[in-house]
Amino acid sequence: MFTSFRWRIALPYVVLIWLLLFGLAYGLARPLCGATGNCRTIWLWGAGLAAIGLSIVLGRQVAAVIVRPISQLTLAARRIATGDDSARLLPARADEIGQLTTAFNAAIDNLRRLNASLAQEQHHLATVLRTMGGGVIIADGDGRVQRINPAALALLEVMRKDVAGASLAEVMRHHRLIEAWQECRHTGQEQTIALEVYTHNQTTFWQVIITPLAETTSQGYMVLIQDLTEIHRLQSVRRDFVSNISHELRTPLASLKALIETVHDSALDDPPAARRFLQRAVTEVDTMTQMVEELLELARIESGKVPLRLQATSLENIVQPVVERLYSQAERAEVEVVLNLPDDLPRVLVDAERIQRVLTNLLHNAVKFTLPGGQIHISVYVSDSERPQHQKPTLDRSPMVVVAVRDSGVGIPPTDLPRIFERFYKTDRARSRGGTGLGLAIARHLVQAHGGEIWVKSKEGKGSTFSFSLPTAS
Repeated sequence: MFTSFRWRIALPYVVLIWLLLFGLAYGLARPLCGATGNCRTIWLWGAGLAAIGLSIVLGRQVAAVIVRPISQLTLAARRIATGDDSARLLPARADEIGQLTTAFNAAIDNLRRLNASLAQEQHHLATVLRTMGGGVIIADGDGRVQRINPAALALLEVMRKDVAGASLAEVMRHHRLIEAWQECRHTGQEQTIALEVYTHNQTTFWQVIITPLAETTSQGYMVLIQDLTEIHRLQSVRRDFVSNISHELRTPLASLKALIETVHDSALDDPPAARRFLQRAVTEVDTMTQMVEELLELARIESGKVPLRLQATSLENIVQPVVERLYSQAERAEVEVVLNLPDDLPRVLVDAERIQRVLTNLLHNAVKFTLPGGQIHISVYVSDSERPQHQKPTLDRSPMVVVAVRDSGVGIPPTDLPRIFERFYKTDRARSRGGTGLGLAIARHLVQAHGGEIWVKSKEGKGSTFSFSLPTAS
């Protein structure tokens, strides 16, 4: 079988070894043969000893050539069976044993590459599961969890991270999820459900898809949990936006229609009345035009399409012109404006025109909601500690310049404060005083575009303080 034994090469050496052994036996047996005369027995013993010696030599040769490499191959195979793919044999020969060793080493190399590829794929899978925003649970046919990602643990509020082997019912802990999994297990069909979950005094919206993994060698299930809360919020914002803009446009349109109908029906013969009605119509058109322009501006700001021309600017050049422009409006409203502008303020890195727009919106609101005889205080100062209540303090926060507008007006109800910077949002008092409801939303986006923050503190009946921060030029 093993042609690599090379009998044509090895046979002369075997014969030579046998002759040497036989000659040795003959040399030892010849004196005994002459002395005893029993040569036949002595020759038989000599031949036997030579054969035994030859067998020993051949056995050692066979062990060296065949048995030992096979033993090494067996040991290497056992190491591989235990998961050690570092085993390797040295193919020092060109016979069949050497070819078998070479093939064995090639198989080990292929196995090592396959193991590396499998480990890489498992790492990629684990990374994908770990970084997915949606929750993923993979379970076996009995509903025992095999894999679960951090998002699923957070959504399901599972405190312990080691849930491998736990049942789906124990992990999901929601009767509709458990019922959907049981339905999927019974029918073998994918189940999709929408859930409204109440946790920590807030409502979250989930879409859960439970899919049978029937294509695997054994039955299993995959549970995908998608948190749609933000999508629901955006849909609500969109609905509110459509409702608000419809309301804001309907009011001036209805007024405009009434004015035109009045002019058409009865004021054509009364030129002074007609001019008065037409002037009011122009005012309503200007209101709608302003609303459209502010909407377009807000859309450009939110999309980042409004470039900021940042320059180191003094606060005096920003605040003083705005106060002077609104002074006549405040005087007509019988409201006193007090400006506190220190001389040693650092320069700020801003687009002066945009920040003046922010301050104009805040001062305009302050004048509008302050009763006659009230006051508006404008103060500017440097602070590295004051910030919105929702913002966490940081050790490396650079000093910011804060501009604060404090009025003694009607104040804002606590329920309205969280939404005061939303577009079109108005308090009950604000609805009766006109305006588009976009000024504060524009102010917030402009301040945030400069890297600052805007916030409000207010007590109903005691006035409000709107503040915003700006980065210093240094």
